[in-house]
Amino acid sequence: MFNSRWKLALILIIVAGLSYWVLDKLITDDKEALAKLANYPDYYMENFNTLKMNKDGSPKNLLSASYMAHYPDDNTTELDYPKLKIFKEEGLPINVSADKGWVTSSNEVILLVGNVHLYQINDSGEISLELMTKNARVLVDKKYAETDKPATLINKNSTTNSMGMRIYLQEQRMEFLNNVQTTIEKNTKN
Repeated sequence: MFNSRWKLALILIIVAGLSYWVLDKLITDDKEALAKLANYPDYYMENFNTLKMNKDGSPKNLLSASYMAHYPDDNTTELDYPKLKIFKEEGLPINVSADKGWVTSSNEVILLVGNVHLYQINDSGEISLELMTKNARVLVDKKYAETDKPATLINKNSTTNSMGMRIYLQEQRMEFLNNVQTTIEKNTKN
């Protein structure tokens, strides 16, 4: 009788140990699956356009990209080849494009990476203002953009290079931050 109690106790200990191991394995597998799912988009779109309007019904901005993916873990949106058109109260819109972009969870900030190109086209269809940099941060609602990377501004008769720049799009005002060099082309017309 004493021997059968030890056998029963030993079997219960083995069953408890195996149960603990199986439960631990299942929990670990669930954590790994959730971690993979957290970095996986919950939806995506190809070749999309989205137009945001002002309260008065006028266009505020137009965002398009060849690919867009939304990530639920941090509520951000990844963009491939984004193009942004920011409409101003007066004057022609500002156009911005890049290789990649991320929209923050609040939809207030767009981070642009790779070949950022900001430009404005005048009434005659020519580029009147052109800015190129590697990375930029755009606050769409505030009509503001900035970069801490090298930036080149090309105007009709001048080229300005700087390290870092702030751009107030509504006012068409720019601040060059460091190492500013401007080249003014001589007007060849008599």
